[in-house]
Amino acid sequence: MKKQTRIEEKTPKTNFNFKRNSLIFFQLFRLIGKAFYKNVRGPLFTYIIPIFFTTIFYFLFSSNNSSNKGSTLLGYIALPCLTILTSLSASIVEWKNSIFLKRMDTTGISKKNFILCIWIFYFMVGWSGVVVELLAGMAIGREDVIDLYKTMNWWFFILAISLINLMSIGIATLLGGNLSDDGANQGISMIIYFICIFFSGVMLDPRLYETSDGIRIFSYFIPLKYPVALLLFSQIEDGDWSNAGFNTGRWDVTRQPEPKFQDFTDTWQPVVGAILIIIALFVITALTFKWHKKR
Repeated sequence: MKKQTRIEEKTPKTNFNFKRNSLIFFQLFRLIGKAFYKNVRGPLFTYIIPIFFTTIFYFLFSSNNSSNKGSTLLGYIALPCLTILTSLSASIVEWKNSIFLKRMDTTGISKKNFILCIWIFYFMVGWSGVVVELLAGMAIGREDVIDLYKTMNWWFFILAISLINLMSIGIATLLGGNLSDDGANQGISMIIYFICIFFSGVMLDPRLYETSDGIRIFSYFIPLKYPVALLLFSQIEDGDWSNAGFNTGRWDVTRQPEPKFQDFTDTWQPVVGAILIIIALFVITALTFKWHKKR
């Protein structure tokens, strides 16, 4: 009887702790959300700027792609995910320098739970930006883009976007966790941002810059190259990597039967490469993350 009484006494405590932790997590999520949408920078670079770039470059490059104009904007769909590089890293630096985070230990809130909440929030923000880009794509390209959506491999698309989100979160956390100066963080994050969008296949088609062996080799050191390659490949529902023009350097298979280059030969290569990079980023971040500035 005594054992049963002890078990019954412990059970309500466990339920209470679960409810309490869930409530704390929900309140943290709301707090992070308010901070994100209160600052114009976050929504601007997540929703407005990607649509601006998509519109300009779609009409700029679609005229050269008579066979599949809709595929011209596929890479730009990932732009909201890449803005996590700048917005999340800046957010972490701001939170680290805030009074709230410095006094968090006195509230009983775990800093690990706080970072986990930030990751989940920005993962969802990245996906919300992608959904907005998909809808904007239909408004910009209309029938061409709708035809692209009908023939896409959506499983590859979802996997690619999820990997891009996670990789951007990993890079941003690594930067924000090791920098306490907002100016230095913005400078470094913007450099990484522009290198990634131009040499990963997001902003420019790989066929435009991988004509040089040196640049192509350099592109393998760009982390986003791997999941973005999977994103670009998602437009070919039943094809293979040898038929993907961005992967072989061919604009027209009839005129260029021989590939100029080949980045990947199978789907598992960019997937495994992306997963390994993501794991490495989070492991290094866990080992080097600095909550407080050393004096």
